[in-house]
Amino acid sequence: MICIPITSPDTESALADIKKANNIADIIELRLDYISNLDSKKLIKVAEKPVIATNRRKADNGKFEGNEEERLAVIKQAIELNVDYVDIEIDSDHNDIIKNKKNSKIIISYHNFKETPTNIEEIFNKLKSANADIIKIVTTANKLSDNLKIIELVKKSKKPVIGLCMGPLGEISRILAPLYGSFLTFASLDKGKESSPGQIPAEILRNIYRINDIKPGFKIYGVIGDPISKSKGYIIHNSLFKKEKLNNIYLRFQVEDLKEFMENFSNLLAGFSVTMPHKQQIINYLNDIDLTAKKIKAVNTVVNKDGKLIGYNTDLIGAIKAIGAKTEIKNKNVTILGAGGAARAIAAGILAKGGKVTILNRTVEKAEKLAKELNCSFGSLKNFESVKTNILINATSIGMYPNINATPIDTKSLKNIVVFDAIYNPEKTKLLQEAEKNNCTIISGIGMFINQAAEQFKIWTNKQPDTNFLRGILK
Repeated sequence: MICIPITSPDTESALADIKKANNIADIIELRLDYISNLDSKKLIKVAEKPVIATNRRKADNGKFEGNEEERLAVIKQAIELNVDYVDIEIDSDHNDIIKNKKNSKIIISYHNFKETPTNIEEIFNKLKSANADIIKIVTTANKLSDNLKIIELVKKSKKPVIGLCMGPLGEISRILAPLYGSFLTFASLDKGKESSPGQIPAEILRNIYRINDIKPGFKIYGVIGDPISKSKGYIIHNSLFKKEKLNNIYLRFQVEDLKEFMENFSNLLAGFSVTMPHKQQIINYLNDIDLTAKKIKAVNTVVNKDGKLIGYNTDLIGAIKAIGAKTEIKNKNVTILGAGGAARAIAAGILAKGGKVTILNRTVEKAEKLAKELNCSFGSLKNFESVKTNILINATSIGMYPNINATPIDTKSLKNIVVFDAIYNPEKTKLLQEAEKNNCTIISGIGMFINQAAEQFKIWTNKQPDTNFLRGILK
């Protein structure tokens, strides 16, 4: 179930937000500590879904200004109004609240805004020992494996439990925990109306991740990278899973430590995408890779086949299809900026199509190493203007969100050539904008992104998706 916290500053705006939340929430949480000129009776009455009354003190990231007696009095008033649930902290005077709960159900809660403590089992047992109806345990994920600690508590609990991790690294728990049995998960009404760090908008949880529709036995897919917050792969693949009626879900994994991720998550996933900066390092953790990936020495797609991890590279076909739709490649002078995994794949594809490749990079040694492997030319990024170019390809991260005003080269020299940017967010980078002004043919990275994603989906499911459908999703 999806619970939407109401974090409005006053009763009037809270009423408007409750009416909006009625259309998408399964449960509504009234954050009474946020609301000035509080009229609990009016707020509870307008809610068409079950209501949780919460009055959080500042020590628990709340906003209540009064003393503890005054804070608890607000909770008691909600009980008198027959609110469906009240949330009371384990280290507060909860016994009196529980004893006099009347028709309300009690959620006994623990919050840690700094970490997932090592004694989490002990804390969980303390929560269980309280005579409450529902246990709530919320921590902060400082590493991805913290999510698994909370999910394990959820899975083994015989009493109803709400469990999740906060923060950017905790996003996956907000999606997976309810699928493994968490009583609910919290989601913001809109972006900017979060009650705790890492909350996902309710519309996305319901319509993209489909957490109310996913059944037991689901398969987990995802993307790993650093950074990952602006990746749109979750929109593509979850939409395809929905369209094909597959009981699968695709998540974003912010992976700073590849070793930690592989040790804790690789066996849980049916497959995953790999993006910067892990496309080459991931090979060390795989059982096998296909011929294209071996040639390129970079992997962007992994499938779990009966416990064996097999790597593929769909960047090559994704890029070549996108470029080939706009221009002939054979016998063209192609300059590629960058020497990472994407550059490897694109360069190999261009060479296979008969193009002449020059690799330019800020660190010339990296350009030289890649050029020697692929048997092509190389040079410094500084010397771009001296290189004869028919097709320019940006395979660096320069210009990617949020640094959208950056370009990898001085764009003044771009005249009447083809310019392709592998970046897809933003769709029209600063490089492409400037190239377009100089009468260049521009190719957005969105085409490469869609093509490579379609190939990934085919590898994972043996189903060929409609790329026009994918384009429609991203508009």
